[in-house]
Amino acid sequence: MKLTAWLALAACSVALADDLQPPQISDLYKTDVALDAITLSDGKSAFYIRQRVDQATRSLKQSLWKVDAEGNARAVEPGEPDVLSLTLSPDGKWLVLLSTRPFADGTPAFQPVPPYTDPAVDIWFMPVTGGKAIPLGGKGKPYGRVITDKFYGRVAFSPDGKKLLFVADEGLDPRTEAEKKNNVIVVRDDQGEGYEGYGPTQVWVADLNPAPADVVASKITRITPGDYWYGDPQWSPDGSYIVCHANRNAEQESARYSVNHNYDLWKFSLADPRPEQLTFGAGPEFSPRIAPDGKRLVCLSSPRFKGPHMDVFNLMVVDLTSKAATARLVFDHHGKSTDKSPHLSPTTPLPDQCWRDHQRVWFNAISGVKSVTQAVNLDAGPQAIDDTPPPAPVRSPLIPRSSPGIGKRLRAEDEIIHWKSFDGLEIEGVLTRPPASVASPPFKLLVMPHGGPHHRATSGAGFDTQFFATRGYAVFQPNFRGSTGYGLKFLNADHKDFGGGDMKDILTGIDHLVKHGIADRDRQFVYGVSYGGYMTSWLVGQTTQFRAAAAQNAVTDMNVMWHLSDLQSWTEYDLGGMPWEVPERMRKHSPLTYANQVRTPTLILHATNDRRCPVAMGRMFYRALKENGVETQLVLYPDEGHPIKQLPHREDVITRVFEWFEKHGGK
Repeated sequence: MKLTAWLALAACSVALADDLQPPQISDLYKTDVALDAITLSDGKSAFYIRQRVDQATRSLKQSLWKVDAEGNARAVEPGEPDVLSLTLSPDGKWLVLLSTRPFADGTPAFQPVPPYTDPAVDIWFMPVTGGKAIPLGGKGKPYGRVITDKFYGRVAFSPDGKKLLFVADEGLDPRTEAEKKNNVIVVRDDQGEGYEGYGPTQVWVADLNPAPADVVASKITRITPGDYWYGDPQWSPDGSYIVCHANRNAEQESARYSVNHNYDLWKFSLADPRPEQLTFGAGPEFSPRIAPDGKRLVCLSSPRFKGPHMDVFNLMVVDLTSKAATARLVFDHHGKSTDKSPHLSPTTPLPDQCWRDHQRVWFNAISGVKSVTQAVNLDAGPQAIDDTPPPAPVRSPLIPRSSPGIGKRLRAEDEIIHWKSFDGLEIEGVLTRPPASVASPPFKLLVMPHGGPHHRATSGAGFDTQFFATRGYAVFQPNFRGSTGYGLKFLNADHKDFGGGDMKDILTGIDHLVKHGIADRDRQFVYGVSYGGYMTSWLVGQTTQFRAAAAQNAVTDMNVMWHLSDLQSWTEYDLGGMPWEVPERMRKHSPLTYANQVRTPTLILHATNDRRCPVAMGRMFYRALKENGVETQLVLYPDEGHPIKQLPHREDVITRVFEWFEKHGGK
């Protein structure tokens, strides 16, 4: 949009915006939303999870609520024990709850996991007609902690509704008696970020009692063998077997934000649960979805083993009718003819109900900043066809509206901008301008590089972006080379070049905004998280154009990243080797190497339990800046992993970054 047109539009909206407040930090504590809503068949009542903030603990609380036809809502259980997920049994008689609650006598239902990892739960059934929640297996259950993530975890009824499939570890303490006695820690391989405290996840099948009393299932069987991590299990249409993905190889690595190891699909018959391997690719095959007739399945795949942490995935079809399963790609997005792909690359995971019929499959995809859906007819070829996904469930009018305590807030609008980088490559980004009632161009500019780097920015609707934009900052989120959504060549464009072309993409984008009178040449700031933190730390060592910077959970040293992170393949792939194989490249692409060149006041924020970008890198960068006389501050957030989630910590991050920028020329 041209500047003159924007000013005309802005003038019309000033009067409407004058009476609205910008987003407030206190809004973080006014969240009150309905999740997993279930409307009963008579349409006269609905159950839902009410997520709101416990003002005493300043933390999110989730519990089961019911609303009647008159709109009267109430908590279902005394004391409101937590409920993290809610589904309805196929016969409509039971609510299925995932909860961290103890058993009725106060005994914990499982051994706890650390507070910064994914919450562990158990499974409970509650009659729709009312009554107490009944545990699936009770104290005698053979499993431990049910996992709640989306890569491994799944809870699903069999087609006949008589069995329940779920994913859990065995709940065992791996320590020996000597370790416990002497209070020592033996380091054991695990799945890293998000999975700390869990053992290998297994697939279990529970035979459900027709009339549950003390427990819902008296027989619970582990289906999967060995100490491997199995996940995303799917029932066959006749309920005789399941298919799941697993990396049954010696080399294991975290699957959080990264799917690049040798995951294969495995079939387990309930009558004879010996594993049958269905796929044999060098890279990952995962996210299986079985056709309604059971004759084939689709999944996602990539040919690259230990490739980028997020790849361009292919849609694979596996024929289940032959004695030995055979697989084919619908289209190879890694092949030679990828410039004219007949359909977009699917994103992970595939939808649970991705089969439209026996032939057509739909999936989610991304195109630049846009999220789209596409479909293919597997028997007609790889070309995308005109089709729509199944309609989403209609939200019942009984369900309370979200966060009524916040009210309407002043909003900043997005626009998508394009520019040519230093080498002619076209780059796209999201620009969120301040409302006209707050500021006029040229605006002070806040650059927010995204994480990954194989990720992307999509909008400025998030709380953080709106907080800054409604206080006068134009927020610029560039999708530099290496971002997802622009094809394989673009994804690969930053290979072995971190801080090179991607940095220039950002700087030429800033130049574009300055040239068009949008951004102030002299009031620029940068704030990034994860790889965005890397880019922030890198930029301040390469240029002095920013008045202040904030780096959160940043990668600052590639050698340390390889040695201490839970994701060695990140540095191995993108820098082309291990530290002793490419030591000069590791040093060259580390922000710490250039710490003596930094002049920009730099705020460093780091979670103490970040397994992906360990806190040592924040401490090291802080020490180097301090030694070189740079104005800096290091702030640590305890009991936090890679995403900083606790509301008081989120409050501190946003206000501290804002005050840091205001102090250094943002006012």
